[in-house]
Amino acid sequence: MKASRKKWLIVSLCLVLCLCLAGTAVVYLVKNSGKPVRVAPASAMNNGYWEDSADISSYGNVTSGLTQEVPYDETLSITEIYVQEGDTVRIGDPLVAYDTSLLALELEMKQMQIDGIGLNIQNIQAELDQLKNTAPVAFVSPNREAGLRLALSPVSQETEPESSEVPESSTDPGETEPPTDPGLPEGEVWREITADSVPYAGSGTAADPYRFYVFPPEGKTSVSIGAGYLKKALAEKTWAVFETVDDPQSPARIVSAWTMDWETIASLAQAASGTSLPEEARGAAVFRSVITGQDTPYMGDGSAQNPYRYLCASGSSADFSLMAAAMETGTVYRFDVVDDPDSPSCILYSWTLDGRAPEDPGEDIPGGELPGEDLPGGDFPGIDIPAGPTKEELETQIREKEDTLKTLDLEKRTAALELKQLQKKIEDGVVKSTVNGTVRSVLDEETARLESSPLITVGGEDGFYITGYVAETALTKIEPGMTLTATSWNTGMSYEATVTGVGTSPSSGYSSGNPNLSYYPFTAVIQGDADLTNGDGVDLSGMEGIESSGNDGGLYLPAAFVREDGSRYYVYKKGENGRLTKQYVETGKIVYGTIEILSGLAMDEEIAFPYGRDVKEGARTQSVETLYDYGY
Repeated sequence: MKASRKKWLIVSLCLVLCLCLAGTAVVYLVKNSGKPVRVAPASAMNNGYWEDSADISSYGNVTSGLTQEVPYDETLSITEIYVQEGDTVRIGDPLVAYDTSLLALELEMKQMQIDGIGLNIQNIQAELDQLKNTAPVAFVSPNREAGLRLALSPVSQETEPESSEVPESSTDPGETEPPTDPGLPEGEVWREITADSVPYAGSGTAADPYRFYVFPPEGKTSVSIGAGYLKKALAEKTWAVFETVDDPQSPARIVSAWTMDWETIASLAQAASGTSLPEEARGAAVFRSVITGQDTPYMGDGSAQNPYRYLCASGSSADFSLMAAAMETGTVYRFDVVDDPDSPSCILYSWTLDGRAPEDPGEDIPGGELPGEDLPGGDFPGIDIPAGPTKEELETQIREKEDTLKTLDLEKRTAALELKQLQKKIEDGVVKSTVNGTVRSVLDEETARLESSPLITVGGEDGFYITGYVAETALTKIEPGMTLTATSWNTGMSYEATVTGVGTSPSSGYSSGNPNLSYYPFTAVIQGDADLTNGDGVDLSGMEGIESSGNDGGLYLPAAFVREDGSRYYVYKKGENGRLTKQYVETGKIVYGTIEILSGLAMDEEIAFPYGRDVKEGARTQSVETLYDYGY
């Protein structure tokens, strides 16, 4: 019996061992199945990136026996033609002279245009700076979900209120949700609300309040609600919504809306006679416009019983930094509106900003008894409601100004380019030969105009001329007689070339990749023998004071070699064990179908084309010099 058990145990162990060996073999075969994935050094796949802001092109073309053509220009009046057909000319000999007196006048007008655009840019920039320094409308309607409550509370004649909370039914001026319906009903836009102001809609009830379009007077950011209207609204117990529109002449939408009800007005009336300034407030700063989180209150610790307090003028407001601080810390701020900002003697009424989140968002904010209906013996002042732009409105205005600046900058650059062209024409009042050769043809102005043919054609003698391109920004740097170095692409031999002339019109056959930069053709001649042939390419460098373009030294892979994983990018590369591994990389510029690799991959590391059945982590690799030979 024991022998049978022992035998059975041995058989079981053997079966388990066989299964393990078979599993290992399957895993090995699966892992090593498929063809090895070709990998090549990243440097071999690097497309490079040639800077597009250089003064001159990095290359040029060799022409044997260059032909110079002087085009007919209807904007110029010819004063003299110095050559005839068959004449022999040398570099620098005059060919034709123009009258540039009219160009001088055009040049002056073009300069005035540029100055005008520049002044416009300064004005728009000043407006943009002002917008960026403008605080948006800070008081918003009560928002329990955000944990922020705002109320206009009366100032007690005898004691300070223990809580800044008031009944929600007496919600004070607050920004309400602008209507989303396209278009606005017709109605007058009021710069000031008086007892005679007529609403465009509404019956004055809480469910159907009066609605007024408002827009602040020039130079102000608030709309005044006069004491006459307040008395009338209190007597009739009416509600009203004051909607600030985007344009006083042709309003298209509402940018902010404020609600005022008779109970709030009663609160103001109760406090109309004002209270004396607290001893702590005497000599304190009075804020006239915007109060920020950086401003110091004259008293308080931020609690509901002892809120932070500020003296301020009517129409002042708190910015979003202070509101954010209130919500984040759950603190309470109180803004005491004084009778005279220059010499305050009493507090007329107070704004309270309560950053505490209510325990039950569904409950009304508790408050005390409502004041009586009778007006106090004395009169009470009107109030100002902030009518400045909202945060969204400010962002829109800033974007519009920035777009305008971009347009003006393009107009100025275009005008400056035209100015350079005019200056070039004036300087080149006499067109000179840029080649050594023979005058092949000379046409009269009428024939050249009708046939759209060159005015003068000069055929160069045998020799080597180089055509390169200079940026518009460097036109004043390049002059005939300057030298540069031309290096042959075929032989690597270098030759000195001398600039003989620069074109007056931008070339349409050369682009650096920067659409905002124009390039002008220039001609340089190589004196003496050279191992060059017509059509050869050469690298250009060595011109004093002028930079040629070149590779910025970065790693730029074809976009097909870089894959996305959500918001991240990765490549497949050969790992230390010779197996394929996924490597995440940091990317930069995307130019001409290539992606710049900032980090995560070195030039000498080998990468694979990241698509195909065999491309997966752990796959075998086969090193090759380049993947271009294999079509990836």
